[in-house]
Amino acid sequence: MEANEAKKKRRSKADSEGRTYTCECGKSYFSYQALYTHKKTKHSESISVEDLPKKKRGRPRLNKPSNDEEPLPNLVINNDPITHIMKNWNETEKSGTCDEIFAEFLIEKQGKLPEDEYNATKISVYNLRECINKNYERLDAENFLEYESDYTVCEKPGMIPNISNFYIIDFLPKEISDSDKDREIQFMLEFCKWLNENNYTELEIAISSLIE
Repeated sequence: MEANEAKKKRRSKADSEGRTYTCECGKSYFSYQALYTHKKTKHSESISVEDLPKKKRGRPRLNKPSNDEEPLPNLVINNDPITHIMKNWNETEKSGTCDEIFAEFLIEKQGKLPEDEYNATKISVYNLRECINKNYERLDAENFLEYESDYTVCEKPGMIPNISNFYIIDFLPKEISDSDKDREIQFMLEFCKWLNENNYTELEIAISSLIE
């Protein structure tokens, strides 16, 4: 627990130090993304082109191999946190972080799905992980933390359903332009249902807004 605490700086609503991004209504935030989220929610009519946050650069797309099989992203192939957890899986020692839960989900699917379906699911998990770590304030806009390490390394997955709409509607089209929307919707529905069934979250996904 102490190691995790060292990786993040917890902020409270009452903590004004470092809140350098201020709205005209008086509320202040630690990042421009959080301020923009507030404006988009509370003052959408006043948002101008200049207010739009700069587009974040996604990871480079890989060239598809000649056999038309969908390649795994580099971060899946390399020794990333989820792969490390899967290789050293120990049910009794897990602390319940997002990365551990991603690993548990993939371990469960690995023995049940055909290889191509499993690889597609794995890609979706890593895309979702990237979305969360780049936009973690969307999980809980009013009480988000500022992290020195990735959110998924430190935090539990209870708030993940909150980012479902953003992941499907905003993140994937901008960052992973050739993603299959229908497949990603089904992935999010299945993953969030799995989180709920395993008591990793009490939140439910907003199905209707995803399908529209």
